[in-house]
Amino acid sequence: MSDSTDQATKPAEPQKRHTFATERQARIIRFSADGSVLYGACYDGKIRRWTTTPEVADEADPKKQKPDDEIPATELPALEGHHGWVENLTFAPTHKLLLSTDSWGQLCAWNEGNDSVDIRWKHEHAHDGWLRALALSQDESLIATAGRDKVVRVWQTSDGKLLHELKGHEDEVFAVAIHPDNKSVISGDLFSRLKHWNLETGECQRETQLEKMNYYERDQDVAGLYSLRFDADGKTLLAAGSEPSNTGNVAGTPTIYWLNWETLAITKTMQFGDTKQGYVYDYLFHPDGYVMLVTSGAPGAGQFICQRLDEEEPFFRDTKMTNCHSLAFDAATSRCVVASTNRRSQG
Repeated sequence: MSDSTDQATKPAEPQKRHTFATERQARIIRFSADGSVLYGACYDGKIRRWTTTPEVADEADPKKQKPDDEIPATELPALEGHHGWVENLTFAPTHKLLLSTDSWGQLCAWNEGNDSVDIRWKHEHAHDGWLRALALSQDESLIATAGRDKVVRVWQTSDGKLLHELKGHEDEVFAVAIHPDNKSVISGDLFSRLKHWNLETGECQRETQLEKMNYYERDQDVAGLYSLRFDADGKTLLAAGSEPSNTGNVAGTPTIYWLNWETLAITKTMQFGDTKQGYVYDYLFHPDGYVMLVTSGAPGAGQFICQRLDEEEPFFRDTKMTNCHSLAFDAATSRCVVASTNRRSQG
C-alpha cells in the first residue's frame, strides 16, 4: 500500500507503507465508493473484502514513517456466488451496486455494503464461456459485456434487463467501452479489430484495426488489446495493453494508445519498459493529471509506474513487485493499493 501526495508542480513519489498477503491471488482490486472497503476479485471464485484504517501522517517529516510488517486491516466475509475466476469488478454508486463477472460467463450485481451474500440480480449465462470485458456507462445506466462467444451485450444497470445484442466479431472479444453519450459502444477482439456499434440501430457503424496490438506467428495469434475506455468528454478513446513481439511465452511492450474518437486515428502513444514487461494490466489518472499504471509480463516482471503525460520517462517506477495485475486508488485519502503475485508464481 502506498501514499500519494498532491503537488501541482512536482508530484510526490508514492511511499510504501504496508504489505499484506491474500489467501488467493487477486485478479482485480477496487475501493468501495466511500473508500472504506477494499474489494478483490480472486481466482477461487470469491470476492474478498478488507476494511483498512488510513494511517496518521507524520506532518513534520512523512519520510520518517517506516513501513509496518502488516497492514491494519480486517477481512470481512467473502462474497460467494461465482463459479469460475472472478474477472472484473466495478462499482455503480448511484445504484449502490457492485458488478462482477467470471470466467464461466456469469454477470452479477451485488447490493454493496451488505455483510451477507446479497445479489440484486444476476445472469448465470450472460455469455457462453469466458466473460472477458465489463464496462459501465458514465451515467451508470448501462452495462456492456463481451467475451469468448464473440458477442457484445448491453444491459440495464438497475434490473439487468438485456437491451442490445451486438454480433459481428470473428473471434473472442477482449475489451469494451460505452461512449459518454450512451449512443455508441466500442469493442475490440483477438485481432485488435475495433468495432463502433450504433446503439440506436444495433449496427456496426465503422471499424479499424490496431495492427501493432496483434502478433501472428506459426498459426498462433497473440492478443495485445486488454482494455478500452473513453475520456470524460468522449473525444478520446484509450486502448491499453501490449505490442506483442512473439508467441509462446509472450513478450511485448506495455502500451497505451490515445485515439481521436471522430477519426479513430492514433494521436498519442505511451510505452512503459521493454518487451519482458508485457502488458498494461490496469491504469488510472491521478487527480493531478498523471497516469498511474501496473504491468505484468515475463514471470517475475512487474512494474508500478507514475508518469506525466507530456514526459518520456516515469517520475516513479517500482520494479520490486512481481507481475502486478491491478491497482486501486482512493482520492480522499491518497491511498493506492497494488495487487501482485508472489515470487514463486509464473505470472
